[in-house]
Amino acid sequence: MKQVALLNKIPATHILLARLEKAFPTVKPEVLKRLVQRQAAQVRQHPEKFHLEKLSKDEVEERLFGIVHRQVEDLQKGTLHKVINATGVVLHTGLGRAPIDPSLSEALLEVSRYCNLEFDLESGKRGQRNDHLSYLLQILFGAEDGFAVNNNAAAVMLMLNTLGAGKEVILSRGEMIEIGGSFRLPEVMKVSGCLLHEIGTTNKTHLRDYEQAINENTGAILICHSSNYLVQGFTHKPPLHAIIELAHARGIPVIYDLGSGSTDETARLFGEEEPEVVSILKAGVDLVSFSGDKLLGGPQAGIIVGKKEYVQRCAKNHLLRALRLDKFMIKHIQLVLTRYLYNDVSQQLAAHRALMANKETLRKRCERFYHLLPRELQQNARIVEAFGKVGSGAYPLLKLPSVALRLKIPGISPQKLSKALRMAAVPVIGYIEDDAYFLDLRTVAEDEEPLLLQSLSQVVRQLVRLD
Repeated sequence: MKQVALLNKIPATHILLARLEKAFPTVKPEVLKRLVQRQAAQVRQHPEKFHLEKLSKDEVEERLFGIVHRQVEDLQKGTLHKVINATGVVLHTGLGRAPIDPSLSEALLEVSRYCNLEFDLESGKRGQRNDHLSYLLQILFGAEDGFAVNNNAAAVMLMLNTLGAGKEVILSRGEMIEIGGSFRLPEVMKVSGCLLHEIGTTNKTHLRDYEQAINENTGAILICHSSNYLVQGFTHKPPLHAIIELAHARGIPVIYDLGSGSTDETARLFGEEEPEVVSILKAGVDLVSFSGDKLLGGPQAGIIVGKKEYVQRCAKNHLLRALRLDKFMIKHIQLVLTRYLYNDVSQQLAAHRALMANKETLRKRCERFYHLLPRELQQNARIVEAFGKVGSGAYPLLKLPSVALRLKIPGISPQKLSKALRMAAVPVIGYIEDDAYFLDLRTVAEDEEPLLLQSLSQVVRQLVRLD
């Protein structure tokens, strides 16, 4: 009986709907009705969460109206927003990986209406969308051919399905990786329709293991760069050229999943090295795939380059229809790749600037930013040495020498400060370490500093007042 009395406080749908239609006259009534009904159902299902016993009927109506009003506003704004990355992790998967300069995104307007996506302007006949990237990839990487799909996992799946469907694909146990989100390479291989033939051990795989594994049902050898971990100590794996010579002597293609996709500009960072696309192709690998949004510094994509015979077989695979890129992504990748035509490519790409920023430059920026802070913040902040990361599995052991702003405000825990900054109008994402909150400017663009200052100042003032 008490439960019935509580639920009777919930206003009828038409009452809330009438108020919401006045507040949002341009929103479809059926959308508003659906939101009201969903919210009312939640209240009926969990009345204790809304403390109905403490509220009058009018107060319940006001509360529900306020909740649905905010839901409509949130729907209008969308959920994907700009954030300021102050973690020092350059290719932060959770924050969208490689940052893209706004000028590149603005150039996408050129193809926002009609464009020659699959139309040959010279002949007036239908063209191929892959052609927009193929020539650039040939010139930049020395490949015979190439194109792109929607991410590197898709590229690997397409290559395996094309060359290994129904056949065995040889893979060293030391390269059976798992990437973010619990996606495991053996599972990708299974979905691709090929049969995994494991060889070697976690720490040691020999050339003879490859030789003994090859049989009449072998479709390909897969080499996977373990970019997100490193096996050290008592280890061995045969040199790449030896695997290629063995495979080609037996008429078997070699696929290389490079993942992070290092170029000449990013193959050597702060004394560490990553395998480079061009050198792998020169070694004679038949197909190579890598990500567009990692060390390349572009948008999400899986780029496939290699021998024309095998690239064209992938391009003719019906699976490509489900994995192909739209006009915006093709244009975006094209814009990024054209930057690699120039000597100053690393100054033109935001991700490269962040990766290669030196500690002294970061210190000067940090000092300048510190002196812009309100006095009450300066008293609780200091500039400290720190280490950033490349992120997204690239250079897993590399620590980027950096400088950060350390904040420790009396009465405000770093966890509380972190959440308040995440909920700011322009969200700020830093990191917590040793019971303090840190902001690393390596991953903050210089034109973002005023926004960072504004969010930080407003949030701290609000927290101090509440405290």
